[in-house]
Amino acid sequence: MGKIIAAFAGVGKSYVGKNYTNVLDLESTYFKWLENGVAGMTEEERKGNKNRVLNPAWPQNYIDEILTQKDKYDIVLIQLSHPRLKNQEIFQFFDEHGIEYMIARPNLSGWKWIEKRLYDRGNTAEFVSQVKDNFSVFIEEFSKPKYKQLIIPDGKFLLDALKAYNLL
Repeated sequence: MGKIIAAFAGVGKSYVGKNYTNVLDLESTYFKWLENGVAGMTEEERKGNKNRVLNPAWPQNYIDEILTQKDKYDIVLIQLSHPRLKNQEIFQFFDEHGIEYMIARPNLSGWKWIEKRLYDRGNTAEFVSQVKDNFSVFIEEFSKPKYKQLIIPDGKFLLDALKAYNLL
């Protein structure tokens, strides 16, 4: 049975998912939003796009897929959600059903690396601004002792943390 790891934007989920066959980067975009108005856009262009229409099956459709995939992979990487982004139902479901998960997050001092990575991968300025506006709230929330955490040192990537914690 695989581990569920919720990782912060820009830490390298996609890289790990593409380079390790036992790891799945389960992008939430395709579960959260309907295709209306964004069908021709890349994953990164879709993020923060105002033309998206919320999928009425969200978040249960994503939760169901996470649970299906964790039986097929050693690690399932998912988005790191937060109440300010209205995705707290995912962690609430996990907590209520005793489903273990870990948080992979940078330190508060890591914003400059995250920002650069978001721009380098093609995210819109609007998306980067949204992530920046929520960054300290994310770090504060997910630094709480109730979360099992993988801390990603400044300038490092998720891959580095996974190796340091002997998960890869």
